[in-house]
Amino acid sequence: MAHIEIGLTSKSSMAHVPLAVFGYALRHAEVLQPLQQLDLPIKAITHTASEKIMEALVLILAGGRATSQVELLLRPNRLLARAWGQDEFAQQSTLADTLDAMTPESVNQLRTAFETMVRDWSACSRHDFRRGGLMVDDDLTGLPAARQAEGSTKGYFVGEKTQPGGKSRG
Repeated sequence: MAHIEIGLTSKSSMAHVPLAVFGYALRHAEVLQPLQQLDLPIKAITHTASEKIMEALVLILAGGRATSQVELLLRPNRLLARAWGQDEFAQQSTLADTLDAMTPESVNQLRTAFETMVRDWSACSRHDFRRGGLMVDDDLTGLPAARQAEGSTKGYFVGEKTQPGGKSRG
């Protein structure tokens, strides 16, 4: 089993440690197996199409909003790439070319791979709906919710104290 090297240096180099641990855990639990089995008709020289799709996923998880951010967010971080099973991430142009070459069939393969991962690993897919509905809170931000929002309740945000009078940001 390969080990991930983590050093306590600058704050910027530590920013992706949780993402590295997440990728390492996903790989070793074989959660990402459906993505690794994609058979996309896309040219591969150094990186397979599956590796580039994985890189796009890592870019999204790292907060990237465009493929142009690969060079800044991902490529300099070889330890992050190793945690996700690659020696290094592909260049931005290579990733963009791969995404541009996706056909409707490729997108369907990708959709099927993600559906397989959700079905096999998500606790939501095993929810017993006979016992009640499933509430999913996908807003992980600490932004205030409107008092009229359906099901809106006070929440807890790390480092935030409830204001006198009971008005919290949640």
